[in-house]
Amino acid sequence: MKKKNMIAVLIAIIIVISACTGGYFLGAGITDAKYNAEREYSIRLAGSDLEGLGEIEGTIFVTGHKSPDSDTICCSIAYAALMRKLGYDAKPVVLGRVNNESRYILKTTGTDEPELLENASGLNMILVDHSEYPQSADGLNDANVIGIIDHHGIGDVTTSKPIIYDARPLGAASTIVWLRYREYGVEIDKQTAHLLLGGILSDTSCLESSNTTFADREGAKVLSEIAAVDDINAFYSEMHREALSFEGMTDAEIYYNDYKEYETAGVRYAVASLQALDENSAKELIIKMRNVIPSEIISTGMDMAFVKITYDVGDDPVNYLLVSDADAAEIAGKTDLKKLNMVEDDLFTFKGKSSRKSVLVPAIDKVLNSYFDEKN
Repeated sequence: MKKKNMIAVLIAIIIVISACTGGYFLGAGITDAKYNAEREYSIRLAGSDLEGLGEIEGTIFVTGHKSPDSDTICCSIAYAALMRKLGYDAKPVVLGRVNNESRYILKTTGTDEPELLENASGLNMILVDHSEYPQSADGLNDANVIGIIDHHGIGDVTTSKPIIYDARPLGAASTIVWLRYREYGVEIDKQTAHLLLGGILSDTSCLESSNTTFADREGAKVLSEIAAVDDINAFYSEMHREALSFEGMTDAEIYYNDYKEYETAGVRYAVASLQALDENSAKELIIKMRNVIPSEIISTGMDMAFVKITYDVGDDPVNYLLVSDADAAEIAGKTDLKKLNMVEDDLFTFKGKSSRKSVLVPAIDKVLNSYFDEKN
């Protein structure tokens, strides 16, 4: 009798366990189905902006800014690839010489260097990593701009037609491109993942710069897995070594290696950013830039120019700020840069992280706008 009761109890337990586990897997199946449905729905919603663009006749040219850096080149190539996967005829182009760091990334990933675009007039254009006319292609005023993917402030590029505009305060434009692949539900291939990883690491100083966000870190993590890059620090070290090399470059090419133009309160100014190996190489770059700034200001029509030269001493970077003239020195002297010190009539030093986007340009603009307010 006891044996029969025990068997009955065991059967009951088995039935209960089966019912519970069956319910669990059924519930998991329902949850998965719901997730997949939501995912498909989100992808369809994200694709609505492409639907809103309507029919695009002809090739779409995807470009970053003049004096292209690695972020601008890598994300322009990757975004053109995304547009092709979405059914468009898209082609990446560059607006200037590809620097040594970018060439290393392109060589490592087996990617061809994009062609140089001389003039954008009459072309379909998508801008990445910028949204200002002075930084963009000649003839852009007469182009059909259909998209802007950027991580800076709102620039002065305008259009008469609706466009895709995606600007996010992230460390790299390449991170935004990675997110757009996810939003469109498009798988990233190994080569593209490697390119975007290079762009993110370059613009965030291997995820150490002050503008690095959670999205940048996650992007680097996911992309490194897809690209089979086991050690991102080693990859960045090689990139950085190439970035510090100006071998075979003229002084003017060094000046434009990482260069952008701005206009605030009616003042047109340029900011070049250079990374030196140590103090001696920084001083050599200062001499080279002193020789080239006067002629380049005339050729570009800028009112003034600033050249930031940085080298690392442990975790505390040292920054030199070379200015073009007395007016630029006056502006620089009134900025709120950390521990700013004038060491020569045209040369300052300051401490701390020195992102052009989030530190230097805002500091200069603040002074220029205050001058404008005083006059009015």
